Amino acid sequence: MDNPTIYAVDFDGTLCENAWPKIGKPNLPLIRFLQEEQDRGNKVILWTMREGDLLDNALEWLMDEFLFCPDEINDNLPEMKRQYGNNPRKVFANVYIDDHNARYGVCAELPFKATH
Repeated sequence: MDNPTIYAVDFDGTLCENAWPKIGKPNLPLIRFLQEEQDRGNKVILWTMREGDLLDNALEWLMDEFLFCPDEINDNLPEMKRQYGNNPRKVFANVYIDDHNARYGVCAELPFKATH
């Protein structure tokens, strides 16, 4: 795939219900959607405020429960660093998925909206 879609996805309140510092119930539709996107050659960046042991726990949960591994964690993809010759603090993605998103304009609903 020449130009994969890059998804930056939050953990708490997005990949799972917000139960920080614990891990909430999984958002299965979103996890499945992202797995399918990776299977198509697209990329997923885990974009979270978790760090240290809390981040390790989140990654273990994703791998143990869903065999899901992001392509990067809180960082730009290596190919983006090469393309632009730097690694800015802002993570580059085509789509940002976060429970704190503000939407402007008209947006179609994405197929993985969690139900509560």
